[in-house]
Amino acid sequence: MNEGPATVQVTPDVILAQMQITPSLPQPSLPQPSLPQPSLPQPSAPSSGSSGGLGISPSLPGAGSSGISPSLPGSGTPAPSAPATPMPSNTGSNLNITITNPDKLPSLPPGQHELKLVIQDAQQPPPADSGIGFVEIFIAIVAALLVAPFVQREAGKWTANLNALQFVQKNGLAISTYLLVFTIGWIVFMIILPQLYMFDFSFRHNLPPPEIGGPADTYTLKNYKYLIFGRESDSDLFNWLHLEVFAKTIIASVIVTLINFALCYPLAFFMAQMVRGRSQRLLFLCLLLPFWVNEILRAFAFKLIFADLGLINNLLVGLGILDQPYDFLSANVALYTGLTYAYILLMIFPLYNAIESLDPNQVEAARDMGASWITIHRRVVMPHAKPGIASGCTMVFMLTAGALAAPNILGGPSSLWFTQIIYQWYNTGGNWPQGSAYAFVLLISCIIFVRIMMRVFKVGLGDIAKR
Repeated sequence: MNEGPATVQVTPDVILAQMQITPSLPQPSLPQPSLPQPSLPQPSAPSSGSSGGLGISPSLPGAGSSGISPSLPGSGTPAPSAPATPMPSNTGSNLNITITNPDKLPSLPPGQHELKLVIQDAQQPPPADSGIGFVEIFIAIVAALLVAPFVQREAGKWTANLNALQFVQKNGLAISTYLLVFTIGWIVFMIILPQLYMFDFSFRHNLPPPEIGGPADTYTLKNYKYLIFGRESDSDLFNWLHLEVFAKTIIASVIVTLINFALCYPLAFFMAQMVRGRSQRLLFLCLLLPFWVNEILRAFAFKLIFADLGLINNLLVGLGILDQPYDFLSANVALYTGLTYAYILLMIFPLYNAIESLDPNQVEAARDMGASWITIHRRVVMPHAKPGIASGCTMVFMLTAGALAAPNILGGPSSLWFTQIIYQWYNTGGNWPQGSAYAFVLLISCIIFVRIMMRVFKVGLGDIAKR
């Protein structure tokens, strides 16, 4: 197929015109209307083939229409030569159409009978991209001010590590480059950029895809206002439903974290200080084996255990403790138990690593001096295990607050988790900016909890990362 330039010239007075080019097949049986046909310049090398016509019908506001019929490539009859004819317009605007080299026009594919062209005035180019706006610059400045103290505080350590080059000397240049590139890439592309994109998306309007990036795509605070105040048409001053669900999720996550710590601390101390050899390996195996099963399957297993006709209700009714089955699902007992068990390893292993490094002689010395077990743990073991406690509590709290599978399966009819609301915004509601705002509020709450745990236990981020 030969392709050549088709030049269309429009006078500056005309802003926009739509031109429909419809090639018509020859119909010898029908009479042809006798209309004045302005001719076009003779093509230099008309091609031969099947005959056909070309109808051009530009339509402008307030302008009439005319038909121009040059020959298509492959036409047997070349187009006559004549100057271009301007079109009349009610507004005083003129449209001059000149087709150069009509024999070079591309032929239509088989089965296609219509070709549409949109002509725009060259003096009014399409609007250029606005680039980075004020809000993006403001967010970048605020983020830089927040990160600057941390970077300044850690700059000395980073400089010392770079000067020593211990990491490169230990692992080699190739391995060190591989680890650094993929670690930095993971942090940037899997953590930082998605969170920044979610943060930016939370300030947007819920627009259909064709309007995203257009003039209506501006920044707004209505997504955050909806979380606090709800709809403007609501009679209540605040959005009590979502605020209560958010508060209940945070409080329940704290409760699950405390229960997890109360269960895992004695077991971690026993495994680290009391058990050695095969017994210790057997305990580890007993802890790891249940987690070879998928989390969703374990959640369904807990639902069967706590159901009205489940194992626990049958046991309690059979022993005569209960007269009728108890609804553990509506009371959220099954939910709290499932969440506690789901993240038990994330609490026990940091505690175990921290307590294992404790010298047993310190415990023996405290016992020889007459200290009780409560005093020993409060004054000796727990201060030594503070990084492990902070690390375990942080991971359990954040994963509990962001859990979705367990609340969906083990939650009662009246229970609602904050992540379920986020899921509804993203999927059922189709409002991604609103869901991003809710998710970002949950993320900020988890970060605040981590900072509080670091202050309470007086540990740094590096201490938590080591555990």
